[in-house]
Amino acid sequence: MKVEAECLPCLLERGYKEASYLTEDESLRIEALRRVLEMLAENFRPEAYPAKLGTLRDRIIRSFFNGRDPYAGMKKESNRLALSLLPEAEAYVSKAEDARGRFRRACLVAALANALEFDVKDYDFNLEGFKLSLEDAAFSLDMVEEAYRLVKGGGPLLYLADNAGEIVLDRVLVETLRRDFGAEVTLVVKGSPVLNDATLEDAEASGMAQAASRIETIGDTVGLIWDEAPENVKSDMKQARLIIAKGMGNYEALTELEGANLGLKVFFLLKAKCGPVARSLGVEKGSLVAMLKEL
Repeated sequence: MKVEAECLPCLLERGYKEASYLTEDESLRIEALRRVLEMLAENFRPEAYPAKLGTLRDRIIRSFFNGRDPYAGMKKESNRLALSLLPEAEAYVSKAEDARGRFRRACLVAALANALEFDVKDYDFNLEGFKLSLEDAAFSLDMVEEAYRLVKGGGPLLYLADNAGEIVLDRVLVETLRRDFGAEVTLVVKGSPVLNDATLEDAEASGMAQAASRIETIGDTVGLIWDEAPENVKSDMKQARLIIAKGMGNYEALTELEGANLGLKVFFLLKAKCGPVARSLGVEKGSLVAMLKEL
């Protein structure tokens, strides 16, 4: 997915928020943002894509502030809140009549959980006010049945996690895949902080480390950027019957592989929280998306 003009103020505003979380010194904020602006001036072009620019921005911010994580506290609070909602999500999924129904409901939980995102421009999110609202939720773009046909035979699957907090509720889908279909699910999280994305620490805190078959990491990119991904993870992706990719960052990054003919079957689960992503998907902003794509 390529950038739109609307991406520029969003990229910059998030950089400002991150710098503001890390210091109250206005001169330091200005210097950090000046460096971000220099990067954007050089790289913000029609052929660029948001996940790559977000990765470069966050590397600048972290480097400037000695590797500190601006979202560390919010991630812990997100996990805490999501754990309090987990019993509700599990009960909702368990009430389905059969494995197909449980898979659909677990996908809906995972997509709703993608709402746990901070500092997306014009996306109003309040952590303490977050509710699942399961009975009223539905996919605007719905390819759950196509994904079901791929997972019902079990085998190796790969799950690209997105945010802290969200990863707690992703457990419902991972546990459904393993229990109902006998799938081997490799979970992929970030090896170091980027945005509010889940790391190994969050996998442990969420219980996902026990739910998944095994865990791999991919560094500090926004989404999985193919050229920077470890070879073992790329090999796992090629062998997986299905890759479940959570969130906008993975959508932005992986759709850059269109035309590469890698044979990857990717099931995107997300909430379209910004205009450019919603337009790319052909849905209204705020929509829940379950889209299967071969790359």
